[in-house]
Amino acid sequence: MSTKPTADNINDDLVGQVDQSELLDLLGYNVRRAYLVIQAHFDMQMEKLEVRQADFAVLSTLRRNPGINQKSLAEALAIAPPNLATLLDRLESAGLLARQRSTGDKRIQLVSLTPQGTKLHTQAVKAARKADEAAVHRLSSDERDQLRLLLSKIFQD
Repeated sequence: MSTKPTADNINDDLVGQVDQSELLDLLGYNVRRAYLVIQAHFDMQMEKLEVRQADFAVLSTLRRNPGINQKSLAEALAIAPPNLATLLDRLESAGLLARQRSTGDKRIQLVSLTPQGTKLHTQAVKAARKADEAAVHRLSSDERDQLRLLLSKIFQD
């Protein structure tokens, strides 16, 4: 039975010195391992706020794009529309966002943060920055900038 990765145990050698040279030559494996470290720090910082990574992505996108339609939001976050609808239902029930029909096209739902959602987003941004700092504390500022640039080249067309 495996244990869930935490910020404390994510880099532990579970089996001692294991030869992972083949895996370490693969970019995908290294990205996944780095993601696990980052995710563990994020989860630790967001636990008190009860904010998940997908929640934070939605809150942040809505903060910068008030009144965005659901289709554009799903595309921007690379979330399948049915999954986004479920996520938005939960956040709306929590009072963090509001949806309204477009006046020009009643089929279109426009999404915005509520004041409560804006307040939570402000707290979550601080926590996310702390998590990022803890996860990449071994990298210099220039290395962090370079890493962001290189990663964005992979996922942007």
